[in-house]
Amino acid sequence: MEHRSKYSRNDEKDSEDSPIYSRLFIVCDRSLKEEQFRTAFSQFGCIEDIRIPRHHKTGEPKGIVFIKFSKTSEAAKALESMNIKFISNSTRTLKVMVAANRSEIQSEDYNYEKYRRLFIHIPKDMTEDILEENFKKFGFVEDVLIQRDRETGTSKGFAYITYQKFSEAAIAFEECDRKYRAIFAQPKGYKRNETSYETNIKGLANSTTAGNQRHSLMSMMNVNPKGFTRVNFTCSPYLTQMQVDTLFDIIPGMANCTYFIDLLKNIGKGSVLYSNPISATYAVKKLNGFEYPPGQSIFVEPANPNLAPYECDFPNIPSAVNNLIQFLEKPGTRNRDPGINHVSEMAIMTAKKNVNNLRNLISLTAKSSSPDLAQLAEAIAEASKLIKVATSGASGISNPDTKDLNYCSVRLPAPQPLAHIDSPVAKRCFLVCKPQPPPLTVLRDIFCRFGNLINVYTLPNKTVGYARYTVRESADEAIRILHGAEVCGVRIKVIEAEAEAPAKKIRLN
Repeated sequence: MEHRSKYSRNDEKDSEDSPIYSRLFIVCDRSLKEEQFRTAFSQFGCIEDIRIPRHHKTGEPKGIVFIKFSKTSEAAKALESMNIKFISNSTRTLKVMVAANRSEIQSEDYNYEKYRRLFIHIPKDMTEDILEENFKKFGFVEDVLIQRDRETGTSKGFAYITYQKFSEAAIAFEECDRKYRAIFAQPKGYKRNETSYETNIKGLANSTTAGNQRHSLMSMMNVNPKGFTRVNFTCSPYLTQMQVDTLFDIIPGMANCTYFIDLLKNIGKGSVLYSNPISATYAVKKLNGFEYPPGQSIFVEPANPNLAPYECDFPNIPSAVNNLIQFLEKPGTRNRDPGINHVSEMAIMTAKKNVNNLRNLISLTAKSSSPDLAQLAEAIAEASKLIKVATSGASGISNPDTKDLNYCSVRLPAPQPLAHIDSPVAKRCFLVCKPQPPPLTVLRDIFCRFGNLINVYTLPNKTVGYARYTVRESADEAIRILHGAEVCGVRIKVIEAEAEAPAKKIRLN
């Protein structure tokens, strides 16, 4: 009798097993049947699937079997108990290994370190003794290693726990406190694949510095200088000053680099001065159209000597908001549309209330080498709302048709109003957006559609962020719909976040 799960060949090739390491790969006697494996292995836990591959032409078993358990610890116990054992009347012992997924077989022995070693997040004041005490209840702990700063000796906030057996590590992985965020660690010496961004940068650097070392770097730049020494550029607003400096400094001869965020246009702008025309011409040749980060092109052009270099537009933003207020208060402005009166009043009140805060924020940002893009995006989003109301009337803020949301790959419900900013948080969503997050205004428009959204934000210069909801069901629905969606060309992950730690109360003596 067959007890096979239904799945496609595409699943077999592309799907990662969940949970990790819960599928076993077994080399066995070809005469063994599925029921014999089910009888022998069901004692270790819930079997979700048994698959016996067969030759395409003859239909004969290949002598291998895949068994999928519902839990990692069940697969681990089965591996430790059944490896090099006989079942039924077989004359050949079983060779049991872990299959990382349905197409990749891990041929290493189960005792290999990758199956016994966990990577965990810990409080920075936690010691090795306390950590071992917390984890030895799951099995015999061979080693505890807290990663520390080499100079100060302070904890970096994460550690490695190595168990004697795979099954012990699996139980700890499943049952330890969620605050540790335990995962199986990669083996020592493991090297991740190089990202496309790193490949591009490495290739650019190599093309700039490689060649005959007997020649100077200048002679290697095979360009005809055009007489300019300064270039202007536009780029992604998510780049930092340090990243921009590093990029343009790849071209020898960089003397000075200025960079700022144009908040009105939501782009990065800057100007780079080189010590000679050859370097400046080479920078335009090599960097114009270069993707940094991947998918976001940088545009570099010679600076017009008759014009001043790009200047920061921060001072213009408060005056633009003031002009908007004056425009809304003009007699007759509210008579353009029967429904504009109430909306304009609210817009005026909001603008007046926040304009001073906006000025202060812009002033601080203009002086900072690493501006808080999340706060700036929030400020610009509010200004954009006012501009839309002023120029489009009440109809300008109506709910858009969800069919027109070309920037999101999944169908979304209609927008809903935000919850009060001081509302208690019932649940948070954790966002991962690589290579960079979509604009904050887009994220807010998407996450508000599930109702009860307090706010959504991304961490400065990071690819992660959070969405905070006042109702758990709204957060759950956002996770269900948006996890794996593509937003503005960026694939996003949306999962449940840990509960926020309660704010510490300050006691006044």
